[in-house]
Amino acid sequence: MVYSKGAEGIAAVPLSAAPQCPEYLIDRVSGPEQRRLCEMGLVEGAGIRVVNRCARNMMVVKVGGSRLALAGGMADHVWVK
Repeated sequence: MVYSKGAEGIAAVPLSAAPQCPEYLIDRVSGPEQRRLCEMGLVEGAGIRVVNRCARNMMVVKVGGSRLALAGGMADHVWVK
């Protein structure tokens, strides 16, 4: 897994690899699903919290006042700090 350091020197990690934490900030969104993820509210600077991790790399997250299910590898393209 490759980790990326932002301007503040704090390493960003993919949401799928992030340890359990009360809340993260989204550093960036990338990949083929970028537009869809952004339309769902997963945008740079937004707070995000992992509510539940499910089988097959699926997870439920809370962004703002909404709970979202991220299928398969979508969480690999959401980088958090």
